[in-house]
Amino acid sequence: MEKKALNVNGETIYIPAYYQRVDPMPGDPENATPFEVQTENARCIAFVSAESPAKAMPDDQKGLISGVRQFLAENQGLIRAEADKERAYTIVKNLQEAQGVQYILTYQKFCREFLVSIQAFFAEAGTTGLRESMIYSLCRNEGILGNEKNPLDGWTKDPYDDSITAGALMNLSEHEKFDERFPGFPLTMCRELVKCLAGEE
Repeated sequence: MEKKALNVNGETIYIPAYYQRVDPMPGDPENATPFEVQTENARCIAFVSAESPAKAMPDDQKGLISGVRQFLAENQGLIRAEADKERAYTIVKNLQEAQGVQYILTYQKFCREFLVSIQAFFAEAGTTGLRESMIYSLCRNEGILGNEKNPLDGWTKDPYDDSITAGALMNLSEHEKFDERFPGFPLTMCRELVKCLAGEE
């Protein structure tokens, strides 16, 4: 993946080169630099800023998962939460009634005296639900989900706690193994940004 370097308060981070810097709009996060990209299937905007350490998310996995769950609305669900001493991030699914699915990335890199903060939003564009419908059909055809009484049996599951049944639970189509089949889709692009920030791409 081609990358571009950004200097945030003296700290260098890397994002995919296809993100373009745009002018801030009213209502954007204060002191943040916005970057946008749009594909046939996704609209993405990322806000990059330096923040106070007081705004840091927990640097342990259990604390991060517990913390983010407190703020989830009924139309939201946890897709991923990762934390260590160098960074923490969460990916949350947000169901929008007439606009399909949006994925919200909150990513923090812990620096000595501040945080590099990335708040990014990845929304479906064009025809919504394509990834879900294609993977659902694939899984049904392979007999790995559904039964006579419930065609959705096995489709959704919280990634960290099987006892959670409320909210917009993660579904099979949102597993990372399917990202290669759906380049330019919101969740794929969200994970691409995470990998780039983490130096995995």
